[in-house]
Amino acid sequence: MRKPDKVLPGDRIAISEEFLPGKHTYPDDAGLIRALAVGGVQKDMANMEISVAPSVEASMVREGDWVTGQVEVAQSNSVGIKMYYVNGERMDKDFAGTLSLRGFGGGRGARRGPPVKLGDIVRCRVFSLVNGIIHLSIDEDDMGVVSCLCGNCGRPLLKGGRERAKCDECGNVEDRKLAADFGRSPIRP
Repeated sequence: MRKPDKVLPGDRIAISEEFLPGKHTYPDDAGLIRALAVGGVQKDMANMEISVAPSVEASMVREGDWVTGQVEVAQSNSVGIKMYYVNGERMDKDFAGTLSLRGFGGGRGARRGPPVKLGDIVRCRVFSLVNGIIHLSIDEDDMGVVSCLCGNCGRPLLKGGRERAKCDECGNVEDRKLAADFGRSPIRP
């Protein structure tokens, strides 16, 4: 049987007497090894294993990555962020993460409002991928809101203090957890 260089899912790539099934392959009931992914066939002669190297690897967010996205869902204890950039690279997939707002509340001298609001552009760190949920954090100095709009007039807010943004148009001041480079143009992804 001829072994093709490129295969599609379901293509025969070997007989089970020749090789053991490796990554991205499976044995069928007829004793054939078939491809699970589009890609190139790889043979490991030392282990007598055949596998498929996928042509395209799925892009996935990993722990420790930093992401930039927009707050699309805001609740009292968490917000949902649609991610547009991972480690400064534009994403071609739709991923969303959850930023917990616990620890940003009450206490003497604490911030009066939420650290982020609906529509804000936020830079976050991925700290966990438990239960298929991308958990995000803005605890670091360079993480937090990088751009936001005034709640009164809709104009861009400018930095007015360490954790306050001010609108030059109407004078409104809003509390946020601002990134170290808040308000700089262009937005660093």
